[in-house]
Amino acid sequence: MKRLLPYAVGGALLGTVGGLAFGLGNWAAAWLVWFACFAVVELAALFNSRDGDTLSEHVWLWFGTARRKPGEPERVVTGWVRLRRFVLLAFVGWLSVHFLTGGLF
Repeated sequence: MKRLLPYAVGGALLGTVGGLAFGLGNWAAAWLVWFACFAVVELAALFNSRDGDTLSEHVWLWFGTARRKPGEPERVVTGWVRLRRFVLLAFVGWLSVHFLTGGLF
């Protein structure tokens, strides 16, 4: 089975093909597939003309940071909206520090 794996769909990432060792494990291959799927969805959303389909637009909606469109009434900033914004800020701040320190935090 191990000899057949490089020739299966996606198996080239896990084994040796043509004498070249790629050295990617199962987790690395899974993350690459995840990133590829994300890229397909995000690029499809970027290249159409509909509102509310990209990840950024969803994050802005979910965390109450979407800009008000001209002609819309002023949005009320409640405690719930402030909490969602704080959660977003805390997560992005922690993720940045986590990546920049090599996982120290």
